[in-house]
Amino acid sequence: MISPRPFPSPLPDPTDEPEPASARQTIPPPFDPAAFAQSSERRLRAVTPVPGDPTTDEAPRPLDEAESEKNLSVLARLLEEAPLNADVGALSKGSCAALERECLSVIGSESAVLVVAVSPDELKRLGLDHVGGFLLSLMDGSTSVDTLLDICGLSRLLALRHLRDLVMRRIVKVQSTGD
Repeated sequence: MISPRPFPSPLPDPTDEPEPASARQTIPPPFDPAAFAQSSERRLRAVTPVPGDPTTDEAPRPLDEAESEKNLSVLARLLEEAPLNADVGALSKGSCAALERECLSVIGSESAVLVVAVSPDELKRLGLDHVGGFLLSLMDGSTSVDTLLDICGLSRLLALRHLRDLVMRRIVKVQSTGD
């Protein structure tokens, strides 16, 4: 009868002495790691535009608040292609800030309290999307826009855009400015 061999332990034996770092063999790569890192960084930062692909030239400078939605869509596609591009990142942040300002100018302010301005029957006919319906469910007549933004769990910009649209469609109205 053959005696079974014990399985090797996946963990090192605590009684073994660790091998000193100087005893381990290091095999250098067949290229210069520093040059490779610099080359990779340059390639990621300087993406050559392909005809038909969006470029930063398509996003107006300085950022026009009326064009912020279009800018964000172009910049989102650019960020997918070149996530480390500093120009695209800066333009994206600026466009987000411009769009937030535009949304808040329609809503009133972050301290404004919004209330539903239509009847439940009208609400059913308006064909709201799930985000708009969710935000409506949070409006109780005393919760400020700032608190809604905190508790809704959505990105700030997404929530502001939906709140702006609800105000513009006259589904909600500003009950008080809270100032």
